[in-house]
Amino acid sequence: EMVKLRKRYEAAVQERNDRGIHLIERNEEVCIFYEKVNIHDQLLREGAVSMQNQDENIRVLDLENKELQRQIDLLRKQVPDKAGIEEALVNSTLDLTTTQEHLYELEKKLESPENKGRVRLLKGTDPSPDKLEEDCEKLEERLAEQEQKLLERS
Repeated sequence: EMVKLRKRYEAAVQERNDRGIHLIERNEEVCIFYEKVNIHDQLLREGAVSMQNQDENIRVLDLENKELQRQIDLLRKQVPDKAGIEEALVNSTLDLTTTQEHLYELEKKLESPENKGRVRLLKGTDPSPDKLEEDCEKLEERLAEQEQKLLERS
């Protein structure tokens, strides 16, 4: 009976030792899992911070986008209507062409020798060439005197 008891004791000790080893192994596994959980928690925190930063960047970019869109809208309102301007240009070009044609016709009428009303004789008499030369000399003398007076004042 002692032998049986001894064997049972040794079996119990062996079982206790085996369970202790298993307990230590499981404890190490739990420690490894805790380390993994801590690493994942750290990654989650860093990810959350990164997400907050990205959300803030998105918000700032949205504000900038809205401001740029507002400026574009304002500039578009300030730009004149291109189609209207082009239509006015075409109309003005047509008016110019019509006016030039009318002017050409009037010039031809004026220059035409067949048009009797193009010449209008003025009343009065023409002075003789001697009289014209005399008047020119008087005017030249007056001009020289006026220039002399101006030079003296300066």
